[in-house]
Amino acid sequence: MDIKGKRAIVTGAASGIGRATALMLAGRGAAEIALVDIDGAGLEDSARQVAALGAHAIPHRLDLADLAAVEAWFGAQGDVDILHNNAGVVSGPDAFPEMPVDRIGWIVDVNLTSLVVATQIAARAMRARGGGVIVNTVSTVALGPGFRDAMYATTKAGAMMFTRCCAALKADWNVRVMGVLPGLTDTPILHTTGGDRAADWMAPILANNERCQPEDIAAAVIDLIEDDGLAGGDWVAVRREQGVVTRQWGHETPAA
Repeated sequence: MDIKGKRAIVTGAASGIGRATALMLAGRGAAEIALVDIDGAGLEDSARQVAALGAHAIPHRLDLADLAAVEAWFGAQGDVDILHNNAGVVSGPDAFPEMPVDRIGWIVDVNLTSLVVATQIAARAMRARGGGVIVNTVSTVALGPGFRDAMYATTKAGAMMFTRCCAALKADWNVRVMGVLPGLTDTPILHTTGGDRAADWMAPILANNERCQPEDIAAAVIDLIEDDGLAGGDWVAVRREQGVVTRQWGHETPAA
């Protein structure tokens, strides 16, 4: 897809990967970018930066755990060409199985259910105007076991499977649903696993893995959007190894 002149929605746009993606979309000539997050101050900052690059920025504070609000807001958006479902949360203290039940519901709704709802509504709108692209931020933890935040890993595995199950939408509706899987990335989410600091169990992960920058992940998102030759359900994992950004691709074959 040629991004120039298109309308995009980016969730989790107040910082990190979402902000980096929004800025790259603006740099590619997107006409309008709706910025969604629960962090109002961060949204305003992102909006100023996006507007400085020439795109019309529309910040909207939205709690993705409020599914009725998610349905209402996305349903009111009308035309949309690009959706980056990027917002995500980690469990924080107390982790599973000690976390309360309502917090389990919260992380599932923010990381997975709201992503499904947004995709459903946006895909319908895209079909009506001839097609579009949806990129879901998953995580490399979806590729294997061993991550200590059980609920985060479970929701990201669900987002991965959902993305793959949407492969047929490319042929049916001309809507490509794809996944970007960040490895360890230097974003504010690292500071919420243990409250106001990284959880103790993350120390080996932080010590033994190089951190990607948000721009590394955003660049992959842009490539997914722009390459119409990719199949629906495809995904790319992005890591940084010995100072070099690496990509691992997965290609999906739609179910018969």
